[in-house]
Amino acid sequence: MIKYFITYCISFLFVFDAVADPADSTVTITSSKNSYEFVYNKKLERVEVKEILNSVYTSNIALNKFPVAELYSNDITIYEVEAKVDDHNIRDLKPAFSYYSADDVFFSDEKICYFPLLLPKKGSTANVTFTETVDNPRYFTTLYFSDESAVEQREITVKIPRWMKAELKEMNFGGYHINKSTSYDSKDDADIITYTVAGLPAMKHEDNSPGPTYIYPHLLVLSKSASVKDHEFKYFGSLDDQYRWYQSLAKSINNNNEIISAKAKELTVGLTTDMDKIKAIFYYVQDNIRYLAFEDGMAGFKPEKADEVLRKKYGDCKGMANLTKELLCAAGFDARLCWLGTDHIAYDYQTPSLAVDNHMICGLVYQGKTIYLDATESYLGINEYAERIQGRQVLMQNGDKYILNHIPVAAQAQNYDYETSKLSINGTSLTGDITHLWKGEDKEEVLSGINSIKKENTDDAVNRFLSNDNSDYVVKDLKLSSTSNPDKDLTATYNVEIKNGVSVFSKAYYVDLDLKKELINSAIKLGERKHDYWFEHKANLCKETELTLPANYKPSNLPANLNIVNPDYEFHIQYTALPGKLTYKKIILIKNTHLPVSKFAQWNNDIDQLAKTYNQNIIIKPVSQ
Repeated sequence: MIKYFITYCISFLFVFDAVADPADSTVTITSSKNSYEFVYNKKLERVEVKEILNSVYTSNIALNKFPVAELYSNDITIYEVEAKVDDHNIRDLKPAFSYYSADDVFFSDEKICYFPLLLPKKGSTANVTFTETVDNPRYFTTLYFSDESAVEQREITVKIPRWMKAELKEMNFGGYHINKSTSYDSKDDADIITYTVAGLPAMKHEDNSPGPTYIYPHLLVLSKSASVKDHEFKYFGSLDDQYRWYQSLAKSINNNNEIISAKAKELTVGLTTDMDKIKAIFYYVQDNIRYLAFEDGMAGFKPEKADEVLRKKYGDCKGMANLTKELLCAAGFDARLCWLGTDHIAYDYQTPSLAVDNHMICGLVYQGKTIYLDATESYLGINEYAERIQGRQVLMQNGDKYILNHIPVAAQAQNYDYETSKLSINGTSLTGDITHLWKGEDKEEVLSGINSIKKENTDDAVNRFLSNDNSDYVVKDLKLSSTSNPDKDLTATYNVEIKNGVSVFSKAYYVDLDLKKELINSAIKLGERKHDYWFEHKANLCKETELTLPANYKPSNLPANLNIVNPDYEFHIQYTALPGKLTYKKIILIKNTHLPVSKFAQWNNDIDQLAKTYNQNIIIKPVSQ
């Protein structure tokens, strides 16, 4: 299920996109040698990681303008970029260095170095080398073997002096022929670990697939401590170490308590109950602070000052969590910062590393329980949790200690998409009244769409959404409930005329009572999709339609009921003939959001049955026939 907007149309109609983006096949990485070495910088008195990243690209087409890009951050310095094409230096090579953004979202921690390579003929080669330094081993976390292009040969070498305590954790090696060798450099008193692999296919980007940490072979680098030149450095030898470092960042924020206290007082003035005050503060941050996301950046683990986020009216998850916490504390509540990794990440806090988390929220300890508040989810209420964090391990502040817990897992009932229709046949049209209700993440999908467009276009967008962008589905007298209260369900009531909704042949009416047919095109092309399919969230969809029959008419040959039930999802369709009426009821449940490749064939069979049921017309004939 993918949410999307087309011009002014909002839609969350089980649009199922299992199509893969094609991997870059214009080049092949014929050889790659990446070396990493822990070194001591005597001048700056710190441990660094020196990186030399070399790749040889071979063009598979003529006149290939191939983009080369290397991501870095504030904690990585790219010192030198070298490139040759067909053994000739590139004249006036001028790599561009800038901040990285994608999909109109600014990635505050990620930067990018990039330049084009012109490979004049098929078989042309380019030899590219980046020389870099990571200024803190904490940020040296993952080394991937796979690449955007196919890799014929890759070698990864890590040199670890014995004064450095670091561990290489092998991830997703199954199914790959990765060879490991070790040697000892007596001159530098260092261990050298070398991994080699051949024949790696290009990374395949597929919508709604697990994050790369679940899929591709990589090394998780765990830097624990160092003892060098009479200096002791402690990194993440344990989760205690990681928490202490996080806490040191939190303690150094220096929020302006006077500004925050004044705002908390303003938001809660006149409110008498604790929960009303909590909601006023949390919903204020949700509604008034714009969320600017960033990818799994190497740095940026220190939240911005709460008063700065308040002043600018935007922030990332850390800034929004810190503002929520500080406002609640100023109002007299026990609020704390919480770190966690969304379901995009395969690891948890059993592995102390900056790679295990990519998100921050606020934890509110209230009446002996913890309520987790994620202000980046703009339209979820108290005790509602997005699928991406449900069940995830969470690290919460507790003074000099920490509390390790899990975000609650919500039942599919948290989300609800419910529609009731009462229709009549009017010539070749269906007319009547419709009521629609949304809860949880279904509500959030719709409200995110409504509030992302200009106010003057809202009605048109909602109409197009309700009609599934069908010009024959005419919405009239639309009444939409408040779109600004996360505690309330979202409802829409309207009158409808479905033009050409009825076909008439020899006194018989042919009617289709389901114009949206959710999931009808969701079969997965076996052999093309390589990765599991992950739904955006659990689904609980129910559509009920009551059709008033013309006088002296009855339904003829109603489609058979459909009942598909398994632990992951359910599809139900039921037709019932009543005196003067015909009812249609559809229920679609997505109970498990992870659909593994091993279940694609069964899914396709079930979708085929669903589609066949959808495509059967209802025939209504005179009673005399």
